Amino acid sequence: MNKMEQDAIYYLLKKVHEFYPVGMTTLAEYPGEKKIMEIIEKKINAMIAEEDTLGSALREAIKLSTGDYQLFDLSSRQFPCYLIGIFYEEDTSGDLSRRTFLLFTISLLCNCYTYFIHDYYRVFGQITFSQRRKMYPIDSVSLVSHASFEKIKPIVESVSMKIENILPTYKYVSHLQLFGSKVTGAAPYGKSIDDNPTQSYSIYHFLFDSYFEENPHVAP
Repeated sequence: MNKMEQDAIYYLLKKVHEFYPVGMTTLAEYPGEKKIMEIIEKKINAMIAEEDTLGSALREAIKLSTGDYQLFDLSSRQFPCYLIGIFYEEDTSGDLSRRTFLLFTISLLCNCYTYFIHDYYRVFGQITFSQRRKMYPIDSVSLVSHASFEKIKPIVESVSMKIENILPTYKYVSHLQLFGSKVTGAAPYGKSIDDNPTQSYSIYHFLFDSYFEENPHVAP
C-alpha cells in the first residue's frame, strides 16, 4: 500500500468512526446515526419532490456517457449515497446465467466515489445452493481484470470525469481498498450487530452502500 492509498484509508476510517460507535455498540443515540438519518431524509424528500439535486445532475451526466446502455438508478435506497449504473450484458450458458453491471457509487458520508464491474451469477436447474457456492462466486466485483474492461473503459473514464466536474472535492477510491478494508465492532446503517457481534464489514458497506452483497468475490 503506497502513501496515497494509506492516507485514503486513514481518512475513510476516520469517517467510519464519525458516523458509527465502533467498539461501543451499546451506546445509544450516537450523533453519527442521527446525521445519517438526516442525510437520507433530505435525499429522499428531494427525490420525491423531483427537485434538481446532486443526484439528478449525476444521473443526467452519466446518461450522456453511456449511450444506448440501459441506465438504472438505485439512489432511492435508504442509505446516504447515490448509486447509478448501467446494465452491460447478459449471458446464459447451460444452467449458468450471468448479468454484468457497471456501478458508480457516490458516498454522502465522505468525499469519495468508486466504480466497479459487478457480475451477478445465478444457476437454473437441479443444483443446490451449497454446490453452487463451491462452483463459483454468486457475486463478483472487479475492474481491470474483467474480460470486458477494455470495452467499458471509455465509459468509466468519461463518467469519472463528469463526477469530478460536478463534485470537484471528491476523490476516486479503488473498490479493492473499500471491499478489502474491514472494520469490526460496529454494523453499517440498516444492519444489526446483534446478529453477529464478531462479524467484520467492509468500509464500502459502512460508507457507500450497506445493501450490497456482504461477501462478494473481489478481484482487481
